[in-house]
Amino acid sequence: MHFFGNCNRNGRAINGLKPCCLIIREIMKKLVTALLGLLSFWNVYAFEIPKDTLQDRQVAGLKKEEIDEIDRMLVASYLNHFCFSSDPSIQNAFDYPADLIPTFPEELTRERMKVLDRESPFDLVYNENVRDFIALYAERRRDVTAKVLGLSQLYFPLIEDALAKYNIPLELKYLAIVESALNPTAISRAGAAGLWQFMPGTGKMYGLDITSYQDERFDPIKETEAACKYLRFLYNTFGDWNLALAAYNSGPGNVNKAIRRANGRKDFWAIKQFLPKETQGYVPAFIAVNYIMNYSTEHNIFAKKASMSYFETDTIHVTGRVDFEVVSKSINLPIEEITYLNGTYKLKEIPDNGKKHYLMLPVEKVGDFLAHEKEIYLASEIKKPEPEPVIADSASADGGAGQTTKVIWEDQWKTHKVKKGETLKGVATKYGVTSSDIKKWNKLKSSSLKAGQNLKVKVKVKKTITIPKVTEPADSTSTTPKVNPPVVDSKPKPDPTPPKPAAPKEEYVYYTVKSGDSLSSIASKNHVSVDSIVKLNKGLSPNKIQIGQKIKIKKK
Repeated sequence: MHFFGNCNRNGRAINGLKPCCLIIREIMKKLVTALLGLLSFWNVYAFEIPKDTLQDRQVAGLKKEEIDEIDRMLVASYLNHFCFSSDPSIQNAFDYPADLIPTFPEELTRERMKVLDRESPFDLVYNENVRDFIALYAERRRDVTAKVLGLSQLYFPLIEDALAKYNIPLELKYLAIVESALNPTAISRAGAAGLWQFMPGTGKMYGLDITSYQDERFDPIKETEAACKYLRFLYNTFGDWNLALAAYNSGPGNVNKAIRRANGRKDFWAIKQFLPKETQGYVPAFIAVNYIMNYSTEHNIFAKKASMSYFETDTIHVTGRVDFEVVSKSINLPIEEITYLNGTYKLKEIPDNGKKHYLMLPVEKVGDFLAHEKEIYLASEIKKPEPEPVIADSASADGGAGQTTKVIWEDQWKTHKVKKGETLKGVATKYGVTSSDIKKWNKLKSSSLKAGQNLKVKVKVKKTITIPKVTEPADSTSTTPKVNPPVVDSKPKPDPTPPKPAAPKEEYVYYTVKSGDSLSSIASKNHVSVDSIVKLNKGLSPNKIQIGQKIKIKKK
């Protein structure tokens, strides 16, 4: 009995039965497929990758411009600021050794990406660019990825709430990893700040308060709200989430230019070559983060939880000036933790400027603050950044006339050696100065710092000086001529001519141009004429107003 038909040299059936060669080929194909699946399940393909190989792959696969800023965020000292610990209760389903770095056939990674793509509004493709970024997160920076997984448990719930509010795909929570590695205090070389890396102008446009005292880009909740508004605006503009991501990184103008150069094609991969270098790697990095956050377990990466949980905190409404150093001493909490939780306040203090302010503290320290609240306000008010000179009398050692001691504050130059991962803002905060001051003192053209770099910093140093006290001579026969007091006429004099009342001061308001605004619509909203606006704003062109532009308007 024949199970297979006979076949000729071309593999065609002779007797109508299926050729044996084709049947054997199909069986072998199925066996190979099953074997691949079995091998991937048991991780036969997993092996330890030498570090030099990782380095070579990194250099060869990714352009410096594409990786530089992303990698800098991943190695920031912030990720070493807190204690991270692994959860021993997590069971390794694949029975990997703890130090094993698994790798998989590209076809398997491609299939995993297809699964993610089917459930996402994003075009989650797998190509060489995406592969190299996966290698970055899964191999070269795997310890950082574990810490970011831990931080995601802290920040993703608040991010997801905001995304849902604005009807934005939940996958965009991964964008915060690409932007800042979930570091709420991150600052880029260009001056972007916070979880979502807002530039000052864009932050103000979307309602963030940025002053000398306060920068709400460092407030995770408020900046996430602003990021959602901006991402929704970008999607409405381009109608494509990948293009919205590219515009978020490089600005809508650069994306529009790239579309024009690509003959009007509205596809990221079609316009990629016309975008800035750093933006070319931006979308691939986002896709790679999507993959690694969903398949971290398969890559033997498990969350390392930060010792401080964002949701183990509470906020307190403060009604006066609050100095972080005073709070630290009053409630026995390291000032570094207070600064981390309240990064929006640049000078380590909450100002008393009539606005509503909140202090965030660990839950267990809230009661301590409330118990010492009055004393904290009083001590903070006394402890001014520039204290007035203190003068005190003291008797001289020989029992003679007293002397005066005076506390003064002198400027003194110090040299700071930059450590690996330090930022300009971090150095400025350490010495109680501003980033712009350090740039000016050191003639820096950018905000980027290099490990080992020496910086000149001017600080205030308290110094006590002794001044001999001058006293009047007790001798009554002083030669100083006696001056009689002036004679005062007791008769009242008539009031002088009252001054003319000053002309009433004209009041103005400033209107911020929004999307869809025109000069006529702005004039109509404020019940003024277009001519009056043009007269008040020199150089204003009615046909060239820009979103975010401030326009002076006479108040009615």
